[in-house]
Amino acid sequence: MEFNKQQLINHLLSSDNFTKNNDKVIDLIEKLKIAPSYPIILVGGTNGKGSTCAFLSTILTNAGYKVGTFTSPHIFEYNERIKINNHAITDNELVKYLNHIIANGDSNLGIFKTFTLAAHLCFMEQKIDIAVIEVGIGGAKDTTNLFEPTISAITGVALDHCDTLGDTIEKIGLEKSGIYRTNKLAFFGSKQIPASIINYAKSIKADLIRLNHEYTIKLHDNGWDFLSQGLNIYSIPFPNLRGSEQVYNAALAIAILSKLTSLTPVNSSQIKAGLLQTSLIGRFQVMAGTPQVVMDTAHNPQAIEIMCENMLKLGFAKSNAAVFAIAKDKDYKKIIAIASKYFTKWYIAPLNSHRDLDLQEVANTLIEHKIKTENILINTTIAEAFSKAYLQLNNDDRLVVFGSFITIEQSYLTFSQLRK
Repeated sequence: MEFNKQQLINHLLSSDNFTKNNDKVIDLIEKLKIAPSYPIILVGGTNGKGSTCAFLSTILTNAGYKVGTFTSPHIFEYNERIKINNHAITDNELVKYLNHIIANGDSNLGIFKTFTLAAHLCFMEQKIDIAVIEVGIGGAKDTTNLFEPTISAITGVALDHCDTLGDTIEKIGLEKSGIYRTNKLAFFGSKQIPASIINYAKSIKADLIRLNHEYTIKLHDNGWDFLSQGLNIYSIPFPNLRGSEQVYNAALAIAILSKLTSLTPVNSSQIKAGLLQTSLIGRFQVMAGTPQVVMDTAHNPQAIEIMCENMLKLGFAKSNAAVFAIAKDKDYKKIIAIASKYFTKWYIAPLNSHRDLDLQEVANTLIEHKIKTENILINTTIAEAFSKAYLQLNNDDRLVVFGSFITIEQSYLTFSQLRK
């Protein structure tokens, strides 16, 4: 029996016959004969991995290669997780792959595991030249790590998913370094690298390539330079994606591509063009028009700090308001401690999922950080929160939306309706 898209998604989201065990995934990989022959770039990290994948996919696509990209989560549609040359697969294609996987399995693998397999089924059928794969959570135990990468990269490490990955940077770093492979290239794209990652890479004899060691960047007023032993590119324009951190994500993408010249060579012109053409919803995205609206998927303390720093660079705003909805497993108290210094008015809402926070707890935390009670508005939905916030803005005010991918999705849709 074949199911439609919504039935398939509902099944995968249910707890019916659900398994967390990767052994079932391995059995299904063998049964379905999922054996990628294409090179795989596997990208992990706490923040920036989606942006790095977007840079890689756009540059490679523009250079003429057929590129399969798997990322998560999505903003609007599940199809967005699986793309060919930056275009999401169709409903018919998605339904075909999901039905095939479910029909051949004896347990419910859930959304992420099933979509990982669907991505590779799609990539094999499409005969892609190269795959760009974003790790889900962690690295070592992630389903994406069941497929042998050609190159592995970690954007950086910060505290997030602590209940699953560990409660220190070193523990999280060790878990993420599980995507590195013996005698293969292993990239790290941030200034601060945990000792656990260095030690693990050394123990498996991975070829570790780090920012400010094997490659560096030099910033200028109107652009930047990428410098390494094998490749120097000068006068690179700042990426289309806003935010100071995007230069580091772009540099990591360039460093990776510089080591793939035997498989997918690209030139400096293609790299520069790709960086300017890369787009991604909700990565410090400044919406067109006034009053100013910014949308950012930031949902952990490090990402919030970066978001606030980027906001200051946008220039003057008479007041800054926040639309905030976040999952209960995130460090919302630390996030509020950081963000409360920048936002005077807060419109808070639930995600309307099993991961919802008690909004009164959020309000109490805001009050502890000197936000006035009258400036905390509790809403029943994200759409309601955004509508109220947006309609109360003056032209010289700013509204920033953050906390989760769901927060961005619902706000984006509401914004589009209000701007019509």
